[in-house]
Amino acid sequence: MSENKTGKYFKYAIGEIVLVVVGILIALGINNWNENRKLRLAELETLSEIQVALNQDISVLSINLKSLENKILHSREVILHIENKLPYDKKLDSLFMDVYYHRGYKTFNNSGFELLKERGFDIVQNTELRKRITKHYTTELADINGILSRIEQLGLIQAENIYDNFKITKISEGFGGLMIAYDYKHLLNDPKVLGPFYHLELLNLAYERNLMIFKEKTEKTLKMVNNELENRKK
Repeated sequence: MSENKTGKYFKYAIGEIVLVVVGILIALGINNWNENRKLRLAELETLSEIQVALNQDISVLSINLKSLENKILHSREVILHIENKLPYDKKLDSLFMDVYYHRGYKTFNNSGFELLKERGFDIVQNTELRKRITKHYTTELADINGILSRIEQLGLIQAENIYDNFKITKISEGFGGLMIAYDYKHLLNDPKVLGPFYHLELLNLAYERNLMIFKEKTEKTLKMVNNELENRKK
């Protein structure tokens, strides 16, 4: 100070402060960039998981729709046979089993959505895509699973009727088995037997319709995911 160098020291100190601040800002910028890169990688990984799950679900939907188509056709065949009081035919044993005995439908894969919930919905930057994925799993898939549950409940309700009137045999892996009526002539005039066939036919028709719509929506969701992943590669 005696040599009148105060100004120099102030400039030097300010310069040091500026360098420190710039260094901190650069470090923060690098850290933010790194964190953002991790988030984007996590987003792509999550979308890839959803992509795989949706592809699997479309295959499952095709299998379930084919099963429903067969059930509806067989329901109609049984109903017409009984309504017309036609004599017993051995083919009825397998038709009864196909329609009346519920073996369950293949279930859907929600592992990708569970991963998204774990990481947070906001990880998906595309707002429209995020809303579509969320609606697909929380509303549309829930509705389909609800119908599946009702079909299974109906099977439980009808279990007593089935075991009272039919002998179930030859159930093994790869073969559905047979349901043989104990007294076919009696069943022709028993509304407790024919009634559930009407109910099952209507329920399966409704489920088939809903499943076809759900398949279209699943394909739409998958297309959006595919487009997002393709755009992010560019």
